[in-house]
Amino acid sequence: MIALGAKHETDRIATLGAEAERRFGRFIRDRVNPGADDRDRLGEPLPRALLGEAGRLGLLGFSLPPAIGGEGRDKFEWGIVLEEVSRFSRDTGLASVIDVNAGVAELLLGTGRPELAERYATPMAAGLFVCPPAAYESRDPFDYLTIASEVAGGWRLDGNKPFIGSAVFADAFLVYAKDKESSDILAFLVERGDDGVGVEPLPTMGLRSMGFGSLSLDGVHLPADRLVVGADALSTMNTYLRNRRLMTACSVVGHMRALFDACMLALDDRQRGGRGVLEFPNVQRTVGEMFVALQASQAIVHRALATTYGSRDQFFDPVSTAAKQFVAEQAIKVGLAVMNLHGGQGYMRQHPWERYMRDALGLIGGQGAQELLLIQLGQHAAFEMKRRTNAFFSGPSSPRRWQAFDR
Repeated sequence: MIALGAKHETDRIATLGAEAERRFGRFIRDRVNPGADDRDRLGEPLPRALLGEAGRLGLLGFSLPPAIGGEGRDKFEWGIVLEEVSRFSRDTGLASVIDVNAGVAELLLGTGRPELAERYATPMAAGLFVCPPAAYESRDPFDYLTIASEVAGGWRLDGNKPFIGSAVFADAFLVYAKDKESSDILAFLVERGDDGVGVEPLPTMGLRSMGFGSLSLDGVHLPADRLVVGADALSTMNTYLRNRRLMTACSVVGHMRALFDACMLALDDRQRGGRGVLEFPNVQRTVGEMFVALQASQAIVHRALATTYGSRDQFFDPVSTAAKQFVAEQAIKVGLAVMNLHGGQGYMRQHPWERYMRDALGLIGGQGAQELLLIQLGQHAAFEMKRRTNAFFSGPSSPRRWQAFDR
């Protein structure tokens, strides 16, 4: 594990930030940002051409293995780059779309099946193919209504996935379904052009450029080789979510930094009673609270990124989960503070303040609702306490062992 705060790591983070600026900054400012406000206002998704450009620049493949055309950079480096890209991007959906696609490409490569890497993962790394996961049904996975039935020559899928990011412009979906016979959860690749597949756009409060939509599966017949995970697909989903939670937090920290800077610049020009508003103690106090929220969020995210160098549970990372939960809370807190500082302007669409708040609220349900994350963390803490207690009382320095000498 790296020692955060050490000079060489501070320098390394700065170097990664400079690399993100040099390689991707112009693309974000010249190609992504100009249409961001209109996409939000009209509810339009990211143009696929932008993903292709991001692929050519190496943004989509930054953290993916060279075997599928990526650069093979590690999770720490990818997290810092995502934070920086989000900082100078006015489109809050961009980083999420990119990381979701990268996560699924990584999952497909991890199956060890060369045909999946060639047909799907490689073009995904290049920004030429989009394949989001389709898991959410607003119910526990073992209560899924999306059913997979084994038939002659393959599988039949029936059901509905009501809430999928990137659905509007996706080429395929990694669909999680319940096996009719065993009730186990399986994962399949469903292509958009398969018979019986329907996609409907889904209007949302925020993150509109992510192209949310619903997926319907009406008697979709798939060949046997479209079965990606043939048993316990929930485990692969949890591994995917482990990384997505952390990268979501990285992206949010970048957007928080941009919001804080924009807010301070706007307040610096504002006068009340012949004085600059930043001279008022109540404003200074609110700014101080925002500063603490931002610094604490960045610290916990960088700490979580540092843990990716050590041994991690394959399915659950408590530090990443804590980071996502904490950053989501702070993002909403900062958004409300900015809206209060700007008064009526906070509710006007011509300013970015209300849009940030709408986008931040989208974090509540992403990769697990806030209360669910707290429950998972509480369960983990209780389990770890029992494990440590049992190890203590059974070890050579156990009080029970010493008590034997007192008799």
